[in-house]
Amino acid sequence: MRAFHIPLVFTAFVFIAITRPAQAAPQIIALLPNEVGVPFTCADGQCLAELSSYCLQRGRPIPRRGKVYNPVALADFELLLQGPEGTRIVAATDALTFAGKREFMSMAATIDAEALQALAGGPIESAALRVRPGATLLPEHDARDPNPLTEKEIAYVRDWRRKQAAEIVDIAPGARTVRTLAQFLNLLPAAGMGDPETVTATWRDAVRREFSGTASGAEMAKVEAELERCDSSGTRYSYMGVRRCIEFRHDDLIRDLNIEYWIATQPGS
Repeated sequence: MRAFHIPLVFTAFVFIAITRPAQAAPQIIALLPNEVGVPFTCADGQCLAELSSYCLQRGRPIPRRGKVYNPVALADFELLLQGPEGTRIVAATDALTFAGKREFMSMAATIDAEALQALAGGPIESAALRVRPGATLLPEHDARDPNPLTEKEIAYVRDWRRKQAAEIVDIAPGARTVRTLAQFLNLLPAAGMGDPETVTATWRDAVRREFSGTASGAEMAKVEAELERCDSSGTRYSYMGVRRCIEFRHDDLIRDLNIEYWIATQPGS
């Protein structure tokens, strides 16, 4: 399987995180559905997939990077395991963990490579995580939390807010562009991705996975414009590479969809 590198966490950062006072529980997070599956990248025994996400609670704090989250329903996730004999679909287990990556716009799903192998019952050539419609993540409870989530609050967001979001964000035309950018980020090799041939081939693979021949001319033009924006020499320099630029664009677009959701659901709208 493809390789990736997990950043080292410096001792000073750990010390700050431990001594920092506990904050109120962060936002409940919705995940953008992805039926074709978000590819895992594996290295050093760990496999990671970056998931597109957005906020369901405007008044709650933004999650910190690394904040642990738990699925409302584990059944909202499936593992697509590609082996020599084809693709096997396996129900997700507690071996799959979630944590904040880039504020409320991206969550990291992680699983041990050995756990994937065990679930597959044999060798794996690649793996992906399918995200079902309605998938929602709750921040892990902190006993020191001065303002924890209540059962009533969780039920309201789960049973009402998430359904509203599904009708506004999940099916929005721009959601396909966001998913394509997420596919691209997860398909990129961890190293040596700067050459134009690799970037172009990876982009084509991302578009193929998301659209599968069903794209309209307008949809395709929109996603192609995103790569053109990030693959120009000037943008590569200013954003420190194509990957970082695509991350910015992914986060900007999912944030815009999130804002549309809040505008559409505010009183009097």
